[in-house]
Amino acid sequence: MAQETRERILEVARELFTEQGYDGTSLREIADRLGFTKAALYYHFQSKDQIMLALLEPAQNLVSDLLGQLETARGPKEWGDTLCWVVGQMASNMALFRLLQRNRSAIEQVGGWPEAMDDHKQMHERVEQAVIDMTPSRREQVRMIAALGAVTGFDDWAPRLIQDIPMEELQAELTAVVRDILGTSADDADDADGVRRVAATG
Repeated sequence: MAQETRERILEVARELFTEQGYDGTSLREIADRLGFTKAALYYHFQSKDQIMLALLEPAQNLVSDLLGQLETARGPKEWGDTLCWVVGQMASNMALFRLLQRNRSAIEQVGGWPEAMDDHKQMHERVEQAVIDMTPSRREQVRMIAALGAVTGFDDWAPRLIQDIPMEELQAELTAVVRDILGTSADDADDADGVRRVAATG
């Protein structure tokens, strides 16, 4: 029961934070939409920051899983499989990504991103080192980083396209971009989702 209530709070908070922004949403509004008193809300979350940090946990876990899979990939094909997997994760968690896009500055202020990944610089260093260790080919190294950038930077550069393009179409196009950059084909993927699951499946 308590877990169900907590999930309801997070769902409503995510909706409000996405609709009107973190800074534009009060705990009172969250409580009112739920039909709670503020005291009842405080039983589960003592602050708005705590709510946001709880909402960010799936994104932090996804980044951690992505990094782990990239570091253990064995060449461009598995690198591409991992990127196609994360594109699929983005498609199935679009509400989360809209929350992230709408509240970037607030997320930085509450310390929710990328705190779970140590720090941004270290994450980049780990990815770059993984590529260098994976292949001596400069061509493959450049293409692997370019494919990663195409996926992870897309929402920064094209927030309207993410809103406007049907998700199935966007997923198909981003997957095709990954394959094009890396010079691999969909037939090379481990399965239809381009899946190479490590931490994501436990």
